[in-house]
Amino acid sequence: MKVDVTVSVRGKEVPVADVPDKTLAAALRKMGDDVGRALSKVKCPEHNGPPTNVRVHVSAKGDGDLRYDSCCDKLAAAVKSAMG
Repeated sequence: MKVDVTVSVRGKEVPVADVPDKTLAAALRKMGDDVGRALSKVKCPEHNGPPTNVRVHVSAKGDGDLRYDSCCDKLAAAVKSAMG
């Protein structure tokens, strides 16, 4: 599952592809890949659809925020369970 990763840089939300520090960018991409793997098999138990528009935003403090679109609360619960 593709996961878009952004990070706060000087108060702006920047895509990981635009992060000048290549080591940091690689770590952020890996985190996105790990999230994608964890969510790749998650389906809504009622509607049988996956989460969509999955993205992770990392604040300037380093806090990660998982964002996604969900058909219902049951899918949101499944995502929460998959992410531990």
